[in-house]
Amino acid sequence: MTPTAPYADALMIPESLKQGSNIYERHHSITRIAESLLGVDRSRGERAYIRKQGGRPAMLFVTKDRADTIYHPLKSPLQGHPRYAWVDHPGAIARGYLTEAARKEQDAQRDAEAKAHI
Repeated sequence: MTPTAPYADALMIPESLKQGSNIYERHHSITRIAESLLGVDRSRGERAYIRKQGGRPAMLFVTKDRADTIYHPLKSPLQGHPRYAWVDHPGAIARGYLTEAARKEQDAQRDAEAKAHI
């Protein structure tokens, strides 16, 4: 897969890239990296949400949506399948791009939410 989007939909950042002497500094060190790679626009209320993943090395899954998951959820017909195509980049930060199926599912969910608010 060759991504064409200007920004990634998700990131996998090694936890070892966190820097700082307290939790605020460590969190900010990751959001500073992630927000530019995800295209976060704070003026529109966007932000980067960080979820720690197990494993060795420990990784941080980061997206602009707090409800995003790495795999399709249990209620999905694609349950357990990856939602992202991952591309490794220098610096050990993997960029994830939503698969076509995941993008369609996300668009359908947003349409349903919009109709519910009418």
